Amino acid sequence: VRYERARDAAAAITVPTMLVRGKQSNVVSEEGAKELLELIPTAKLIDVTGAGHMVAGDDNDVFSGGLKGFLDEDVVAVRR
Repeated sequence: VRYERARDAAAAITVPTMLVRGKQSNVVSEEGAKELLELIPTAKLIDVTGAGHMVAGDDNDVFSGGLKGFLDEDVVAVRR
């Protein structure tokens, strides 16, 4: 029941969405990320090589650059 509610909630998202995943994450699998991208087709994925679940701590430069790009290109552009 919880899984179906989470899927329904994800499918209802209409705002710009970004998923940041560390490739070595033991929490968010590659399959889980793909499933989320299917549920939210407008979402963007940043898959960070060499990072685990705590991407910002493992590679802050990649995290910050990806976040800035997302905010500039997807969030600010939508508001214009």
